[in-house]
Amino acid sequence: MARSVPQADGAAGRVALVTGANRGIGLELVRQLLERGYRVVLGSRDLARGQAAARELAPAGRLAVVELDLAGRALETQAACGERLFGRVDVLVNNAAIHYDSGETASTADFTVVREAFETNLFGAWRLALALVPSMRTRGWGRIVNVSSG
Repeated sequence: MARSVPQADGAAGRVALVTGANRGIGLELVRQLLERGYRVVLGSRDLARGQAAARELAPAGRLAVVELDLAGRALETQAACGERLFGRVDVLVNNAAIHYDSGETASTADFTVVREAFETNLFGAWRLALALVPSMRTRGWGRIVNVSSG
């Protein structure tokens, strides 16, 4: 049985971009944002996986899927996709991450793994926020949520 989630004040018409949204916490965030009346951009590093996840949610006109790789150099261009699709991005949820717990220690770290993790988990999320903040400031409203685990 589907549960009813109350619409958040002011959610109608707002646009959220969720990274790492084709499974797990990201997909659940997309589902809950849609239930609350948001239009949502589901960002996935693998477009086919993102599209497959979206088919299960499927509110026509309120959900779009984009290929979004936080480690990629075209990230700022990819970030604009939400603005192109829905006219703006009001809420950014930085959920995407790699190398959650690779077992690295300071004395035995594989710096290739460390660099990949930093590029995606820190710098990618940061660059994406920087790409979207100017338009949030122009409109006078925006939210950035950074999901983290430990």
